[in-house]
This record gives sequence, C-alpha cells and structure tokens, in this order.
Amino acid sequence: MTAEKAPAGRHYLDVWGVAKSFKGTRVMSDMNFRVERGELVSLLGPSGCGKSTLLRIIAGLLDADEGSVVLDGRDITRQPAHKRNISVVFQNYALFPHLTVAENVAFGLRARGMAKGATGAPVADALALVRMTEFADRPIAALSGGQQQRVAVARALVVGPDLLLLDEPFSALDRKLRETMQVELKSLLLDRGITAIFVTHDQEEAMGVSDRIAVMNAGRIEQFADPSTLYSRPASPFVMDFVGLSTRLEAVSKGRDGDLTVFDTAYGKVRAQENIPAGTRALVGVRPELVKPGEGENRIATTLADVMVLGSKTVLHGGAGEVDRILCELPGIRSGMARGDKVELGWAVGDTLVYGMAS
Repeated sequence: MTAEKAPAGRHYLDVWGVAKSFKGTRVMSDMNFRVERGELVSLLGPSGCGKSTLLRIIAGLLDADEGSVVLDGRDITRQPAHKRNISVVFQNYALFPHLTVAENVAFGLRARGMAKGATGAPVADALALVRMTEFADRPIAALSGGQQQRVAVARALVVGPDLLLLDEPFSALDRKLRETMQVELKSLLLDRGITAIFVTHDQEEAMGVSDRIAVMNAGRIEQFADPSTLYSRPASPFVMDFVGLSTRLEAVSKGRDGDLTVFDTAYGKVRAQENIPAGTRALVGVRPELVKPGEGENRIATTLADVMVLGSKTVLHGGAGEVDRILCELPGIRSGMARGDKVELGWAVGDTLVYGMAS
C-alpha cells in the first residue's frame, strides 16, 4: 500500500488519495476527505456508495490500497485500529450480553491496561453523560434499544477518543426515539467538542446532526457542504434528488433572452440565470416549497395527480412523465384542490436549478 502524503494544512483529519478494491473491483478512487476539529460530519448516500468503506478505512478496520490517513498531525495509515485512539459505535452496538452496563463501558479501559479498580470513576462519569447511571448494574438484555444506544456511546467516549465514528447508530430505533437520540447525541458531542463522523442513508438524520455533509455516490463525493447549501444549491441532479425532493423537468435550451436563458419543457417555458447554449439538453429543478399556484416568473401548467394533506403541509403532485416530476408544497391544510384539477404553478427565476445533460 502506497501512503501518499496529503498537502500541508491545518485540517484535523486528512484522508488523501485513498483507493480501495474488493476482488478486483475498484469501489473507491482518489478519495479526498477532510474534517476540522470539533466538526460533526455525515457521510450520506445510498447502500453500496462507499460510505461504510470510507469509515472503516479511517477506523483501521480496512486497509486502503492507496493514499493516506492523517489524524491530528499523526499519519495513522498503517497503524492498527487499536492504536489509533478512534472509537466506533456500530449499527448493532456490539455490546457484550454477558456483561453488565458498567462492565461494557469499562471494557475499552480494561483493554488499554487500566486496572479494574481504577475504572469506577471514568465509567461513572461516562454513564452520567448519557443519563444511564441508575442502570450500571443491569444486564444488557434488560435494556431498550435507546438505552443500549446510550451504553454504546458511553463505551465509545470513556476512552477519550481523538475521533468518534458512528455507523448507522440510530437505524434500529423507531422514528420518535431516533429523533430524540439525534438531538441528545448532537448536544453531547458539541458540549464536549468531540470530532465525529456519522454514516447514514437517512437525509433528514444527516441534515439534523451535521455541520457538514458529504453526499456520496458510487465511491466518490458528489458534494461536501453545510446542510443549507446542499439543500438550496445542490451541485448535481443526484444531490438534488437525494437531499430532499424537488420538481425536476427535462428541458432544451432555446438560448438567451436578455440576461436569462429560456428552456422548453413539456409543461411550458422556464427561465434561468445560467448561460446555457441553445440546443443543449438540461434538467431544470426547483424545491417544492418555493412553488406557488398561480404565482412566479416561471409558470408551468399541469393536471393534479394527487393532493396529499400531511398535517403541517399540503403537497400537490402534478401529472408528469416517467422522468419529469412536479411538486408543490404549501403550508397548512389546503382545501379546494383535488385530483384532476388543472393548475398553473410558478416560482421565481432565481430559484431555478439547472444541470446540463449529456446529448
């Protein structure tokens, strides 16, 4: 394995030029990934995109075929996992069922050579952090999913890791508990200034817990940005579709009209600020909450395929082909609109997203 040095910088974690193959199939090439001290970063993407592979390379559970991993100025590329001072919380928590809660939390300290009699204070502190003090003597089997998750986090934190990695840590929990644990864990990590990387396929989870998100696809990062930027200005159609929903229409540029480019779609003309040469195939999009019935500089006509009342919002689905999609999200409960109604939907020119497409 060749350890190519990352360029000099002040990044806390530098993953540089990393490549990985399995059975002759390249799953990751020239991966460059940087995290600052104290950041909470998510690796977001569909199954098989490489996010868990990247996490395991950072943890030392997989060897990279090429590239380097540098943590807080230390080149750990060839260091075994147990010498990296990195803690991992796995999807299934990997707790020991034959040990009590306190014994599980103490396991990492004992593995590092701490005497059994010296583990009491740090274990008590770690359990207090996750509000599990009263459960110290309970067997793991007696705990709920959320309580087991807290124990796994306490075990990860008690050793004072330089980096915390979490691989789908909330996937086994129900939705309400998952949302509660996301808030609690984010608050805990921020309060302690811990640098952490989450792996998840849930875009709402990533948006809720992260300072920045790396959206991954087919072994590469499509965009690495803060949640607001990812949502408002996605760098590719993949990011636009994976982070939130949007109206998306196939289009052809008709050239410039003053300062704007005009696009033909199956539902009407759309204007955008990007300068796209005439004849170019493109994909135009807009986030659904920016679309309004009968308003906006851009207007398209459609027949409603569905009207979904979702409590705090009403979502209009416009009739569209297999590739196109038309969505309008309105606040509150909206009556007076029904499936089969013909509507005109619009939005501001500045809100239009444009992506060139291969001919």
